[in-house]
Amino acid sequence: MKLILPSPAKINLSLWVNGKREDGYHSILTVFHTINLFDYISIQRSGHLELNVAGSDLVPAGGTNLVIKACNIFYKYTGIKPKVSITLDKNIPVGAGLGGGSSNAAVVLKGLNQLFEFPATDDQLLDMAAEIGSDVAFFVKGGLAIGCDRGEKLTFYGSQNFKILLVYPQIFCSTAEVYGKLPAMERDMGIEDVERLILIPLMKGDYDTLEKNMWNDLESSEAECVKKVMEVKKIMEDVVNSKVIMSGSGSSLFMIIDKKEKIDISPLQRKGWWVKFCSAI
Repeated sequence: MKLILPSPAKINLSLWVNGKREDGYHSILTVFHTINLFDYISIQRSGHLELNVAGSDLVPAGGTNLVIKACNIFYKYTGIKPKVSITLDKNIPVGAGLGGGSSNAAVVLKGLNQLFEFPATDDQLLDMAAEIGSDVAFFVKGGLAIGCDRGEKLTFYGSQNFKILLVYPQIFCSTAEVYGKLPAMERDMGIEDVERLILIPLMKGDYDTLEKNMWNDLESSEAECVKKVMEVKKIMEDVVNSKVIMSGSGSSLFMIIDKKEKIDISPLQRKGWWVKFCSAI
C-alpha cells in the first residue's frame, strides 16, 4: 500500500509572549489555523528507512529532518521500526513561519499509524508530536486552535471559513534567532483573553474587530530577518490598505480578506514576492 497525504501549512492569527520559561523556551499564547497550502508526502513500505525531498534545496533529507525524527519517535512509542520509503514534495516555503516542517512530521506520524494498522491512539500521536517540536501536535488535528506554553498545549475549536492574502517575501527567518533576539516580555495573557480578542470575532465573521485585535509579539524581535520583514509589511499595508501581520516567527505576512474586498496584488508581485490567496481549512 502506498499513501499519498497532503501536509497543510498554518498561520498564526496572533501570538503573544508571556515571558521566558526556566528551560529557556518562551511561554506563548498563539492562535493557529491550517490553510489550503500543501506539501505532499508519499509513504510506502520498503526494506529500510529512506527520505527523498523534492522541491527545495533548503530541506535536509537526513536525520535533522523532522520527518526522520517522527519515524524515530514512532518506533520509540510503538516498537515498530518504520522501514518505509518517504517522498516529500515541498511547496510550503521554508523559514516562512508557515509550519511546513512541523506539518510534515505530524502527517508522517499519522501516515505511519495508518500504514501499520493503527498501533497508536490519537492521544499517543499527540504525545509523540509534542516530543518532536512545539507546533507539531497542532497538525495532528489542524483547524483552529489555541496553543500555550511552548505552543504544544492545545485547545481545539474546529475549522472556520475565511480567506487570507499570503505573502512570502523570499526572506528566510530562523525561529531560534527570532526568539533569541526578542526583548524581555512579561505579559499575563490567558485563554479567555484570546477567545475574546480573536476567536469570537472570527467565529462571528466580525473581521474589522478581528483585524484590530490581531497581534504578533515576534514582530518586535531585533533579528535582522524580522527587520527586513517589517519593511515589507509597511509596503504591503500601503498597497492593500489594511492591517497585515507576520505569521509565527516569519517571514510570511498575511491579511484577512473580507469577501467584498477586491485587491490588486500586481504591485506585490512586481517586488518579486511570492503572493497567494488562501483559505482556512
